[in-house]
Amino acid sequence: MRILNILCLIILISFNSALYSQTPKEYALQVINKLTSPEFSGRGYVDDGMKKAANEIVNQFEKIGVLKLGDSYFQTFTYPVNIIEDCSLKINDKKLRLGIDYLVGSGSPSLKGTFKPLPFNTAVIDSLFEWGDRSYFDLEMQRLNHKPVVFPDVRFIENLSTRENTANQFYREIPQLISNGELEEINIPLAIEQTSSRFIHSLSPVQTSTVNLFISSKSVPENIDKVDIDLKTNFDPKFESQNLVGYILGERSDSLVVLTAHYDHLGKIGNNIFPGANDNASGVAFLLSMAKIYAKEKPKFTTFFIAFGGEEAGLKGSQYFVAHPLIDLNKIKFLINFDMVGTGEEGIQVVNGKEFPKQFNLLESINYKYNYLKEVKTRGSACNSDHCPFYNKQVPSFYIYTLGGKSGYHDIYDNSVSLYGYNQLIALTRKFLDNL
Repeated sequence: MRILNILCLIILISFNSALYSQTPKEYALQVINKLTSPEFSGRGYVDDGMKKAANEIVNQFEKIGVLKLGDSYFQTFTYPVNIIEDCSLKINDKKLRLGIDYLVGSGSPSLKGTFKPLPFNTAVIDSLFEWGDRSYFDLEMQRLNHKPVVFPDVRFIENLSTRENTANQFYREIPQLISNGELEEINIPLAIEQTSSRFIHSLSPVQTSTVNLFISSKSVPENIDKVDIDLKTNFDPKFESQNLVGYILGERSDSLVVLTAHYDHLGKIGNNIFPGANDNASGVAFLLSMAKIYAKEKPKFTTFFIAFGGEEAGLKGSQYFVAHPLIDLNKIKFLINFDMVGTGEEGIQVVNGKEFPKQFNLLESINYKYNYLKEVKTRGSACNSDHCPFYNKQVPSFYIYTLGGKSGYHDIYDNSVSLYGYNQLIALTRKFLDNL
C-alpha cells in the first residue's frame, strides 16, 4: 500500500511538473482543439454553442486564478440575430454539400418546396449602363416578381465580365437589393447566385423575405432548372450572450492594461460546423496564455482579460461593454485586441499602429532587438474587430492579427492553425507591456 501511495505521488508530481513546464504554444493547442471540437458546435447559435464556450473559458479563468469583478465573470447582453438552423438542397436532382457546393444567405427566412427558377436576363444591364435606359431593367424585374430567380455567374457572362466595374458591381448587388427591399414592390422568394468566389459565411441582425443561395459554379456548371430546398431558420430578436471579464493584480493599479479577444464564432448549420480555429479560438488561447503567465509572474500593471461574445454579429459584446463599462475607460493605459493570431509565418499586422506611433515604434523596436517575428506591419484605424468601440472612446488600442500561413476565414475549413509565431508573439507582447 505504501509503495502504491509513493507511485501515485510520483505520478502527481510528474503531472504537475509537465503542466508547469508547458509552453504557451502547447497550452494554446489544447485550448484551440477544445473550442473547435464538435462539443461546442462552432461557438454559435445552435445547441448553446456560444454559452458552452463561455462556460469553458470561465472554467479556465478559475483554474488559472483570474479574479472576478464582484461575484461573477459574466456580463450579459442581448441582440437580434437570424439563425440558419439547417438546410437540405438539391439542384437538378443533385444533392449539394453546404459550405462546399453552396451557402445560405445570412438573412434568409425558412423555405421548403420544389421550384423551377427563371434566369435573369443580363442584357438589361447593358441597356441600363450603356444607354442609360432603365425601362428594360424595370420590365425584367416585373417579369421576375414573386418568382424564384437564378443570377448566372458574372464571370461567365461575356457582356458583364468585361464591363466597367459599376455595371458589374450593380449586377452582383441586385439579389441583396431585393432582399433589403431597396427595389420597390419587387419581391423574389428565392434568389440563386451562381458564383466562382469562395464562400464566406456571416450573420444578419434581420430576417428578410428572400432566401439567398450562393451556388458554386464548379458544382453546378449547367443551367439550374429545378431546386428542392428544405431550409429552417429562426429569427431571435433577443439572443442572449455574455462577455467574460476578469483581472490579475499588477504592481501598479493606477493604470490598467486590457487584453481582449472574442470567443464566439458562426456556429453550425445542420451537421456542418464552422470551427473557427483561427477566428478566434486562437485569440482566446492567447488571452488565456497571457493570464497563465501573469498568474505566476505579476504584471507591471493590473491587467484585465475580456473575452467578448457577439463579435461575429457586429461587435455586439464590445459595443455593449463600452456602453456599460465595468472598469473606468479613462484608466486604461493600453488595450490590445487579439483576433486571428493562429499563424505568423509572415509576422503580424498592427491595426491602429499609425494612430499611436509612439507605442507602435516601441513594439517594432522590441521586435527588431529580439528578432521575434519576421515583420511587424502597421496600418491605420479600421473598425474590423473589438478594439474599435474602445478606440472610438479615445482608449489607446491596437488590434493585432498574424500574417502568412494557411488559415480559413468564415468557412468550414478554419479547423486548424500552425501557431508558427505564437510563442514569439507572447514574448513580444510581454516586453511591450512591461515597457509602457
